[in-house]
This record gives sequence, structure tokens and C-alpha cells, in this order.
Amino acid sequence: MYKVYLSMLVYLFLFFTEGCASQEEYQYLDALAVKAGADKGSFYHNYTDVYAKYFASLKEKPIKFLEIGIYQGASVKLWEEYFKNADLHFMDITFQEVRYSSNRSHYHLCNQESSKELQSFIATSGGNFDIIIDDGGHTMNQQITSFRELFPHLKSGGMYIIEDLHTSYWDGWGSDSGQNTIAFLKSLIDEVNFVGMCTTRASHLVIAPSIATELNIYREKIYSMHFYDSLVVIIKR
Repeated sequence: MYKVYLSMLVYLFLFFTEGCASQEEYQYLDALAVKAGADKGSFYHNYTDVYAKYFASLKEKPIKFLEIGIYQGASVKLWEEYFKNADLHFMDITFQEVRYSSNRSHYHLCNQESSKELQSFIATSGGNFDIIIDDGGHTMNQQITSFRELFPHLKSGGMYIIEDLHTSYWDGWGSDSGQNTIAFLKSLIDEVNFVGMCTTRASHLVIAPSIATELNIYREKIYSMHFYDSLVVIIKR
């Protein structure tokens, strides 16, 4: 009964707070992004409009944060300014393009499409992240492999975010084969709604029998999935 009550409280919090960030909070975060030169700001992707809604309540807390993709370091500057008390980690396959050397954040050299390297990163960093953002190479294998390896190391209530989902529709990036990140995320929608599949009314013309019989981490641990323009926020139960 306690778990049901707690789940209801979480649901009500998300229902009433998602989409309710103040305009001032968005303007503040967006100004930091523009100042840092991060493409998350309104001059390009405008992901700050989404992030202001989800991150406002966490910005002063000692969270543990990971972003995949450093490039020249603009996002590092953004999140150092916004999350003043956070333990910040950033990962990339190379440091050759980095222009910002941080004295605060942790930089990790890691190939995000290598399960072995991601597992080594978790062993080194300790995992247990509150927020993970994938702004890496945006290839299908990178996005899917990173999610599979890192999602289990997200805290309960944590957020896993994949940016630039439009690459799933790019020619030569997986759009022609159907083996793309959008297709993978659509399969997770089946996982999240598995309860309805595990009934005598389930249609096996629509649902593979394996889905209805095999409980996995995604069915157990994904609380909700929120889709925006080129971005998804996955919240862990």
C-alpha cells in the first residue's frame, strides 16, 4: 500500500510540475546556454525550454550528473553555472576538440558505443547518476548502446535524456533499415505498457509472445517517457 501511495505522489508531482516552469527560469537557463555558446539554447535547438521544466528543482542540489559529448566544452560551462553544487561528469571519445579545461568537472575518455568501455566508466565513476544526457555522436548504435549500458546506473527518479533524435530520420543513419533510435524507443513504449499485454486479451498479431512473458529491466524500471522535438526524457521508477 505504501508503494502505491508513493507512486501516486510521484505521479501527481510530475503531472502538476511538468510544463509548469516559470518563464523566468527558462530565460535564466537559456541566457546561460547562449553565454556558454551551447547549442541547447534558443539560438539553435532550444532544449533549454524543456530542461527548465525538469531541472529547476534540482539546480541547487548536490546531484550527480553525466553528459555524453564534450566537443569544445560549451555544455560544460553551461552546467557548471547552472548546477552549482553538482558532481559533474562529461564523456567523449576524444579530447582533441576541447577548448575549455575545467578545474571542477570530471572528463572521461570513453567510446559510447563500446559496452566494455562504458562498463569500465561505470566502475571508475561509481554510476548512480541523477541525470544522464546523451549529446554524443548521435549515431544509432551510440545512442542505443549507451542507453542499454547506462540506464541501469541511473538513480530511482532519475532522468535519462537523448538529444537530437532527428538523426534517426537522416539518410544513411538508420532510417532506411528501421534499426534506429526512434524504432528502439517505440519498442520501449511496448515495454512500459506490458501489463496490458500480459492478459488473455493480448493480440499476438500486434505483440510478440516474448513481450508478454519475459519481464525485463525496462518494464520494471521505466516510470514514464516524454517526447519533445528531437528529444526524449525517460524517467526511472
